[in-house]
Amino acid sequence: MKYLFTHLGDSIEFSMMILNYLVIAIDVILLCIFSWFYFIYFFNSFKKEKPIKIVEPENKFAVLIAARNESKVIRNILDSLKNQSYPKELFKVFVIVESFNDPSVKIVKKYGENFVVVVRKNIGNKRTKGYALNDAISYIKKNKETFDAYMIFDADNVVSKDYLLTMNSLKKMGYQIGVGYRNYTNVSTNWISLTSGILFSFMNAFTSRGRSMLFNKATLTGTGYYIDSKIVDDAGGWIWNGMTEDVELTYYAYKNNIKMKYYPLIEYYDEQPTKYKVLHTQHVRWVWGFIGLNHKKFKSYNFNYDKKSSKKMHFFANFELKLGIYPFLTFILLEIFLFIIDFVLGIVSVANSLEYKVIINAFLFSIYHLFIAYVSFIVVAIFTVIIDKKNLKLKFRDYMLAVLTYPIFFIDFLLAFFDGLLHKNKRKNWSVIEHQGSIINQDLLTLRKE
Repeated sequence: MKYLFTHLGDSIEFSMMILNYLVIAIDVILLCIFSWFYFIYFFNSFKKEKPIKIVEPENKFAVLIAARNESKVIRNILDSLKNQSYPKELFKVFVIVESFNDPSVKIVKKYGENFVVVVRKNIGNKRTKGYALNDAISYIKKNKETFDAYMIFDADNVVSKDYLLTMNSLKKMGYQIGVGYRNYTNVSTNWISLTSGILFSFMNAFTSRGRSMLFNKATLTGTGYYIDSKIVDDAGGWIWNGMTEDVELTYYAYKNNIKMKYYPLIEYYDEQPTKYKVLHTQHVRWVWGFIGLNHKKFKSYNFNYDKKSSKKMHFFANFELKLGIYPFLTFILLEIFLFIIDFVLGIVSVANSLEYKVIINAFLFSIYHLFIAYVSFIVVAIFTVIIDKKNLKLKFRDYMLAVLTYPIFFIDFLLAFFDGLLHKNKRKNWSVIEHQGSIINQDLLTLRKE
């Protein structure tokens, strides 16, 4: 019996050793082969952005705002759009609602002829933002109006005074999709808004900036961007109508080599969730929208909008997009897997009264892998704070709170996966995200009152 326990202890120690060496090997492969672009993005994130030349207004923009039940917040963006430095005759605002009884209808009418309400009809189960945008475009076509580009905002956004003027300049430079820096109206409210802000800051300063500088591409995060009307016309309308239409459009832009620009020197603002329920609803939508992304849907489209770019760079851009978060996700899942395995081996060791050395090693390895997973998110948060501190403008205690709770924020993505897995309706139906319209960021007050 003693020989059997000794043999079992040796087997457990050997298993732990093999598993840990295997993970180290996988980590090296993920870093050196599949994550090379992250090193480039890291160095790019510290480079100073060169200001573009602001040119005379020329392009005509249709500003589309999906605003179902958003009467609490709609005034903020309407005020900031009304105060744009861009000529009023070169843009028109279309606010999309689902009923004439929506309070937003009366609010919009007070802003004049340049602000139009589009009431959707025959909605059925087409309740995603993409379908709403397509209805607005159909309304525009029906009224025989023409625009050079569609500008997409959400009802909770606030827009910098020169935003449209800057987007006009990007379009004149040949970019078919352009987007500015996504800032926040209420990021310092609590740990939920702080961690949500850190995520988008990372996507701003790291992912989008790197993709823009290296590949003429960007990461679209739901709002704040324009798209050339020709692209929409070529596609036959707004065909990006899944749970995450921004991700669909990003993939479409890569596949068809659309020239994109992320420009961080002009800002728009949006509201971050402050309640866990709202955050979780967002995460269910994002997780299952990403999982349900239908790549076959775009296979019949084979445009090449940026013919001047090299085939090699287009290949690497698509390679990077397809990998995306998978190397980091694989790393985290492996650490969690090993945490569970080592913890189980520790329980087995205790149950069989093995040597203390075996028991202690099993639990130490288990804690080690959990610690590595936790610290990895903290490192990402710290890195984001360092490169984007100028825009975040937070107090020290807010930075500390955001960094320490960032791993908890990401745990909810896992919970959102299982929530959607168990409740099919949650991953199929577009749930309303309630906004409050509160503005904590004092820099924004002038954008609405000028």
